[in-house]
Amino acid sequence: MLKKLDWYIIKTFLGPFFFIFSVLFFIFIVQFAWQQMEKFVGKGLEWYTITELLFWLGINVIQLVLPLTILLGSIMTMGGFGERYELAAMKASGISLTRILAPLFTLIALMAVGLYFFGDKVMPYSQEKARTMYFNILQTKPTVSMKEGVFIETVPGFQMKINKVSGENSEKLEDVFVHQNAPFGENTMTIIAKKGNLAPDKNDNHYLKMELFDGIAYTDNIKNKNFDERKRQENQYTKFDTLNYYIDISDILNSGKDEDPGNSYKYLDGKGLRHLIDSLNTDYRKYYKDLKTNMFNQNYYYSSKVKQVDSVKTSMIFDLKEYSSQDRDRIINQSIQMVNRDQENMTFSEQEIVNREKLYSKVNIHYQRNFSYAVTCIIFFLIGSSLGAIVKKGGIGMPVVISIIIFVIYFILNFSAENMAKNGKLDPTFAAWAANIIALPFSILFSYKANQDSGLFDISIYVDPIVKYFNKFKKTNKNEEHSRYQ
Repeated sequence: MLKKLDWYIIKTFLGPFFFIFSVLFFIFIVQFAWQQMEKFVGKGLEWYTITELLFWLGINVIQLVLPLTILLGSIMTMGGFGERYELAAMKASGISLTRILAPLFTLIALMAVGLYFFGDKVMPYSQEKARTMYFNILQTKPTVSMKEGVFIETVPGFQMKINKVSGENSEKLEDVFVHQNAPFGENTMTIIAKKGNLAPDKNDNHYLKMELFDGIAYTDNIKNKNFDERKRQENQYTKFDTLNYYIDISDILNSGKDEDPGNSYKYLDGKGLRHLIDSLNTDYRKYYKDLKTNMFNQNYYYSSKVKQVDSVKTSMIFDLKEYSSQDRDRIINQSIQMVNRDQENMTFSEQEIVNREKLYSKVNIHYQRNFSYAVTCIIFFLIGSSLGAIVKKGGIGMPVVISIIIFVIYFILNFSAENMAKNGKLDPTFAAWAANIIALPFSILFSYKANQDSGLFDISIYVDPIVKYFNKFKKTNKNEEHSRYQ
């Protein structure tokens, strides 16, 4: 049963906690909104739609705000107790620091559990809600995410660059560059136009109608043509006054059902993320096994042909001189094409492996992050309460400085480790816990020092034992020894 002292400690902590949390949440959400504002302001959207969308996108800042609030609140609370000599009075009554912190530790543990469920349940819902709103906006205002003068891939199947976007719904385009994407070996088209419109089709909103005016369309008809035919092909272009395209955006509008892990892992809870990680492991093992088999078969085939070459007599498997000049050109061209193809395949395989490893790291870090941030709350409480009991300074000044320094160091370590994991330089599970692993020994040290009433920032405590140890080996001058008693 909680005693009056426990209620007093909790009440003293909750006052600054709610104030600090409100201030920090406001600062973080405003900073996030400021970064994202340019994407939506001036695009014909209502202010309440923008506000709601930014709220759902930015609510995940709570995972950063809560640990920092606990750190700052615990330093202020325990520092205030020490500054007002209440902590000394409690200890003089025979109450240990561990017993004093017990009610707050229980409260923080409950907050840590709540933060885990927030990350596991609320954040996927908020991201799903934001995505639904965003695609509903795209359905009516497809150019809302377009940036002027920057290449974008918002419109499926096209790469676009628009120098100026205007109109009530940002539907009017000026100085348009459009490249139609196509699979390898298929026909492609590049379009340059002075003006254009991009808006949903009035008859079916699953299509966008792109109208381009006063431009040139460059086409590459390469389908079913070999390398030589492509080289001899003349440039083909068509001038036009008006060119209409109907673009199917059903995949975007129905992306809520998209099962592509590259787009959906942020919308999964812990159970879904575990299932996704297992699926990725199974899929990757099969991919690497097939890749290894294919590379072995190709290398074995080539190595078996190389073995047929007599290195002593230097006899050739076949002699190009036996073929006509036309056949020799054909053989050489085919050889060059095969080498280029193998190089492209190796480059593609390398990039595919990098992308797969990066996706796996992102999913794994996202899964582990819910656990690690919950543990961060407890570690920050141990550090903050211990430092507050040691420095005995409450209020806004010293606690804020200490909290900011610890927070910056901690999250620099955290984000650096995550970036290293995403680049394949660190195990993703270790990366998600690296900052906690580094901070945990310091939290234990500070807690021990605070419990022993040691002066953590008193340099003499650390220097004097070292000086005393080396003084044992210092030779004493006899004249100095006699001079002491004269």
